[in-house]
Amino acid sequence: MGFIEFPFIEVPKDLRKIVGEPTPRTRAYRREGTHAECGQWIEDLGLYYKGDVGISPAGVTMFVPVQRAAVHKRIKEGKLTAFFFYITRIESTFFGTRRKVKLRPYIVLSVSECKAWAAEMKRRAGYVDEPDETPLRVSKRLMPLAAEDEPKTEKEAKEALDFAETDPKDKGTRKVRYEEALDTENRQQDMFLLLAEAMAAMASGKKAEFYRKRLEKGMKWDKKEKTWKWKE
Repeated sequence: MGFIEFPFIEVPKDLRKIVGEPTPRTRAYRREGTHAECGQWIEDLGLYYKGDVGISPAGVTMFVPVQRAAVHKRIKEGKLTAFFFYITRIESTFFGTRRKVKLRPYIVLSVSECKAWAAEMKRRAGYVDEPDETPLRVSKRLMPLAAEDEPKTEKEAKEALDFAETDPKDKGTRKVRYEEALDTENRQQDMFLLLAEAMAAMASGKKAEFYRKRLEKGMKWDKKEKTWKWKE
């Protein structure tokens, strides 16, 4: 089987004003700012990539049977394009100095790259795409191979998580302090709302109206499934 180049999405230089600069030797583009700027960021990404960018690291499992740690590891290795946004504010310390406070980032990835990762995994397993197969059947067959993409040690998993949650350029500086963002439930809801807002702005006609109505109705927490769902 010949070499197949991974189909990374293009991130032109003129898009850097929206996505920020990449961490060296990776495709991890990092940006920071206010809540309002974060909303504009996800909307701009949705418009530019026509809906291809917007999936979270947790959502990658819809396409590739791996845990989130494997996604972080692949981003750290420069094998996935990822867009980060850190919401920031300025605080005064006890001694009167000022420093930046950064929340753990929102991270979005490309759906097409996730599909390409799945296709790559299937090629490594030795079989070609089978369009009639369900994702579940494919996932079960790929589980042993998927383990190869997971971090091999706890240290490797922690390093991948640290890379995903904190900007390497902030390491060792006292001028930046990281803090946890909203709890998991609220962060999930926040991302759903941001994506819906982006789709409402990007789509047209009935599709745009569909997302506007969703935003008007809001969301509710499903305790049994432990996820946010749109109100009917």
